[in-house]
Amino acid sequence: MVVATEKTVRVAHDPTTTVWDRLWLHRPLTAKDDALLARERRSPRWQHVVSRLTRAYGGIKGLKTIELGCGRGDLSVLLAQHGATVTLLDQSARALDEAKYRFKRLGLIGEFVGGDMLGPLAEHADHYDVSVSLGVTEHFLGDQRRQVTAAHLNVLKPGGMAMISVPHAWCIPYRCWKFYLERRGWWPYGQEIPYSKREIKKIARRVGFAEVEAVCTGFWQSVGDHWLKRWSRNAPDWNDRISVLDQMMGLNLLLFAKREGADSAAQQSAYGLDVS
Repeated sequence: MVVATEKTVRVAHDPTTTVWDRLWLHRPLTAKDDALLARERRSPRWQHVVSRLTRAYGGIKGLKTIELGCGRGDLSVLLAQHGATVTLLDQSARALDEAKYRFKRLGLIGEFVGGDMLGPLAEHADHYDVSVSLGVTEHFLGDQRRQVTAAHLNVLKPGGMAMISVPHAWCIPYRCWKFYLERRGWWPYGQEIPYSKREIKKIARRVGFAEVEAVCTGFWQSVGDHWLKRWSRNAPDWNDRISVLDQMMGLNLLLFAKREGADSAAQQSAYGLDVS
């Protein structure tokens, strides 16, 4: 069953909207979609998410989460499968339609909201335990990078946690692949400016997050996805490989940041967990 609560928030003009609407036109086959979710489920990135939420809340079940710029809702699917109450927000109606279809196919429940992270989200303020985004904030420039990070903070309850995943600026295989596609005119994702650890942590502190941590995964994932698969259909899937180069040159930069408020013991007590 899918709960498709139709809400609409003002959508600011965004020249990349047509880029994403075009991408969401192509619905993957069921087998491929299941494989994509299984791939993310076994990734070091998802393991970091589970670890941080378990440490903060004792688990995922019962948490209220929101995915900002959700697209098809990869993270929300995994969170819902672990018992979270999920909300998905995107300014693209096509993306939300794809997310609804996916949730219905998997028998999951979600709330779907049409809206813009740069617009007023007053009804969502101070409402969620966890805010997440996957491959979103790197598509903004200048002060908008601060604004979209602040949106992750503003929707959180006191003591809540944000998780923001972006491409890492120091991932050499990714940067070379991106440069090559851009020079050939083949780059499909519009404006995309990756982050360094220093930049994303600095912005998070500037908007008011109290505890900030940044980790990287996926050096070998980038080598496999961005180069080997281009030249061979039988290229190995290195999504779950761990490398000593991950923290320095990993593809996936993952920010964990907490809003000031309830301490960990108070949070776990609120969820009926034993904190003695």
